[in-house]
Amino acid sequence: MSQFIPVVGITLGDPAGIGTEISLKAITDPEREKNFTPVLFGSPEVILRDLTNFQIDWKIKVVTIDDDLTPVEGEILVVATSGAEALIPYGNVTPAGGHAAVAAVKTAVEFCQQGKINAICTAPLNKESMREAGYHFDGHTEMLAEYTSTPSVSMLLIGRQLRVAHVTTHTSIRQVPEKITKDRLKSVISIAHEAMRNYGIKNPRIAVAGLNPHSGENGLFGDEENLVIRPVIAEMVELGLDVRGPASPDSVFIESMSDKHDIVVVAYHDQGHIPVKLIERDFAVNVSGGLPIIRTSVDHGTAFDIAGLGIATYVNMNEAIAMASRLAIGVKQNAGIEIL
Repeated sequence: MSQFIPVVGITLGDPAGIGTEISLKAITDPEREKNFTPVLFGSPEVILRDLTNFQIDWKIKVVTIDDDLTPVEGEILVVATSGAEALIPYGNVTPAGGHAAVAAVKTAVEFCQQGKINAICTAPLNKESMREAGYHFDGHTEMLAEYTSTPSVSMLLIGRQLRVAHVTTHTSIRQVPEKITKDRLKSVISIAHEAMRNYGIKNPRIAVAGLNPHSGENGLFGDEENLVIRPVIAEMVELGLDVRGPASPDSVFIESMSDKHDIVVVAYHDQGHIPVKLIERDFAVNVSGGLPIIRTSVDHGTAFDIAGLGIATYVNMNEAIAMASRLAIGVKQNAGIEIL
């Protein structure tokens, strides 16, 4: 049996936001457990700026993919994915901020694919800055899918009481029904099953929420449940998965909090986000399911309005890093590798 300490790459997001601040505070917190090795991906100049601004007395060591990533106390390992051009004023939308955020993610993916790091945890980027830089991704999930050549991914939110996987996310309500296909639903159920196994649940109990009120009332309020959702559930059960539903969307989360389900597959963005954000607050972590790599993220934005003030909370970043480490350990265990 060998000791395994996951190496978690932390991408710093838009340098005009709070990403660097919360990342530095999280990894230099004297109270944190030393159960992962952090490696930051971003601009060394921005990191030095924030170390000074927030009075964090640590040094940085710039490393490359060929270097040993063993940490030294009081030293932060940094992969330079951008430089002084990323030293933009806090709170500003700029192409430089978009370029810096995307470059950090792209390089972290390369490190992960080559086995230099075990997981990626992303600080928030700004979509407007990213688009001014010429990138037209809807967010991190779509970017990671392209950079890993992954055809089907799902946004998961994992908290302490509620866990959800989304069939659709950033799309209009009018388009949701046509996007809930049998193939897409099968894919998301499979992604949820794998994610929960990596989370540490051997036989996950998966509830599928209905699209319509009361799951359609046998076609009274809509037929998506009868035409798509029920047949897919039956098929997944035949494959040996514990899948239930379609469950009424107004009660399935109460059932989950009563330990009847381990994760809920939801039809659209707000069906999952509203209950999770209401119940979990700072403890919900965004996980990209279906990728060949592990990626977690904070469940909030760049907070341009408070960037640079030193008042950003890093509770959610702590949770996101811990989740990345936990999932990396789960992948090893599910592969039959015994670890301490």
